[in-house]
Amino acid sequence: MKKSFFFVSMLTFILSIFPLASQEVQFSGEAGSLWATAVRSENRGDFVLGDNYIKGKFEAFYGNSSAFAEGRTGFDSLENKAYAEVREIYVDYTTDCWGIRVGRQKTAWGKADGINITNLVCPKDYSSVRTLFENEYLAVDASRISINSENLSADFYYIPFFTPAALSEETKSQLSTLTEPDLTFSSAEYALKLSGYFSGLDLSLYGFYGWEDMPFLDYRISSEKVQVAANYKKVLMMGADAAIPLGETVLRLEGAFFPKRHFQTSAEKILSGGEYTEEHNNFSGLAGLDWMREGCTFTAQYFFDCLFGERKNLERSRKFEHGSTLSISKKFFSERLELSVSAVLMLKDFDSFIKAHAEYSLTDSLYLKAGGYIFNHGKEKGSYGQYEDYTSIYIKARYVF
Repeated sequence: MKKSFFFVSMLTFILSIFPLASQEVQFSGEAGSLWATAVRSENRGDFVLGDNYIKGKFEAFYGNSSAFAEGRTGFDSLENKAYAEVREIYVDYTTDCWGIRVGRQKTAWGKADGINITNLVCPKDYSSVRTLFENEYLAVDASRISINSENLSADFYYIPFFTPAALSEETKSQLSTLTEPDLTFSSAEYALKLSGYFSGLDLSLYGFYGWEDMPFLDYRISSEKVQVAANYKKVLMMGADAAIPLGETVLRLEGAFFPKRHFQTSAEKILSGGEYTEEHNNFSGLAGLDWMREGCTFTAQYFFDCLFGERKNLERSRKFEHGSTLSISKKFFSERLELSVSAVLMLKDFDSFIKAHAEYSLTDSLYLKAGGYIFNHGKEKGSYGQYEDYTSIYIKARYVF
């Protein structure tokens, strides 16, 4: 996007001269190497991930103003190519009552752990195996206006440039065309978050009007070949979440309603002359419990997604989908060693994903980590079983500076 590139270029120029007048400048970063090898696929023993990287953060402050930039560069040994990316780059102006942030920025909505319910502003990154394992999100080019009082806050986002989820090269090669929304005022995205922080309750309300991050596929036969065109559709979301402390336990609740949301129809329906999407009301929800004590953290969640109306024309196999998550972590030896395991289980197909690791701090800056990613299919491959060949063990070393 040329306009988006110009937008970020101007911010880069501002950040380059900001330190000349700043009162304080901070720089931090991390260098690391991550390698994973398959343990279940036909190519057992082969590397499925090899990443050597350096990432850094720059912060500068002057009065009520500040500037921030974060980037990452590295070499993907599996794809045999170097990469470089600007993850965030923005400027801030903040007072006691209000603030404004302009630039490429990230935000995470909701109180769910690893499950998206209301978290729609920033799209997912599916561009590589590395981003699949690290559950990466992309920043959006936006302006955010914040209004704050003692225990209330409001954040309004204006997002003029649509940022879709990043697709892998393999996925894009299967598409005949990929059409993104035009860069017009009517194609901008808008988001609103209202939050209240009280003695026995944290409550947030959300509203989002924009575009679905993933495209919908339209199949057409041309010259005896199936042409696949990908297009994006509008989406409206209204949601809320709450966190309620109950002694050493915290109860988390979250829900989102999508009126007339677009859903992909089946290829058979499309090729027989039908539309490639259907509109259905959709509701997603989550309930979770957190327990923390003496360096131990325990989290359990139940989540669901419900589609209203008939689904016979849809690619989606069920009207009601649900699952659960469990996460346990514990620190030992004066917090130098951390052991962690987390799992997601879908309660229809019983496909699952398990992630476990042990990380040891050799010094305050040097860390060694080993673990595994396990994808399992149940009665059907489901959401996680399709990645079964990526089941792997990994080692990672990182130096923080």
